[in-house]
Amino acid sequence: MIQIFSPDQSKDFYKYIDMPTKREVRGARDYVVRTHNGALLVSFHTVDEHGAVLYANDERCSMMTGTPRLIEKAEGIDHESGFDELFSFFLALTSSDIYELARLEDKIEALEDELFSEDSVPDKEGINAIMDLRREISQKKRYYEEMELLSDELADMEPDFVFIDKKFDRLYDFILRNQEYLEQVREAYQAQIDLVQNNTMKTLTVVTMIFLPLQLITGWFGMNLIMPEFNWAHGYPYVIFLSLAILLGEIIFFRWKKWF
Repeated sequence: MIQIFSPDQSKDFYKYIDMPTKREVRGARDYVVRTHNGALLVSFHTVDEHGAVLYANDERCSMMTGTPRLIEKAEGIDHESGFDELFSFFLALTSSDIYELARLEDKIEALEDELFSEDSVPDKEGINAIMDLRREISQKKRYYEEMELLSDELADMEPDFVFIDKKFDRLYDFILRNQEYLEQVREAYQAQIDLVQNNTMKTLTVVTMIFLPLQLITGWFGMNLIMPEFNWAHGYPYVIFLSLAILLGEIIFFRWKKWF
């Protein structure tokens, strides 16, 4: 059975480890080392940055941690060999990871459906939702990347752990696919935002172009000069007709060009 030590019992835990090995791992974060008596000393951190150190040899396996979830994973593991218990612990540690990553992929799919629904309007909230998922994936990616390197070293020292190494490789590939999928969703959503902004700018440009000639007419006849049109009985209706004709002509031209 895996013996559990709390961080307050570090002296009792490290009493099984020789001094050269202690000096070798001092200050290190995640590592796998072979002690002088042939045991394995493994240190790793979870996604939420909770750490654990495991010591395993032919006779026993011990773990020092203060994380209830890791303690729960170690409970019930009981083998004659400490190496077998260490192997079973990593199996238990990764037992539900594939389902968690699948649920994460489902969250991305649900977010994609929500962002690109007919009633959805691209806004900042959609970008914030994507960024929240992006941070979650980034944390998991860093964790699986570290565990992949750690399991590589573990498999080199103990061939029986090759299966654990391959499992972390598959999990790392899975999180990379999720990251790529989310990036595609982000790019598509950003393109949708750009399209809406371009349509808005096009509308504003068309409106400006429509009223620009009318402003020219207003400015022309608003000059403080004596013009012949001022004494013409039909001058005012002429200006109205000219403005409407220009307005109608612009609308026909813009529709022909399919600008709106």
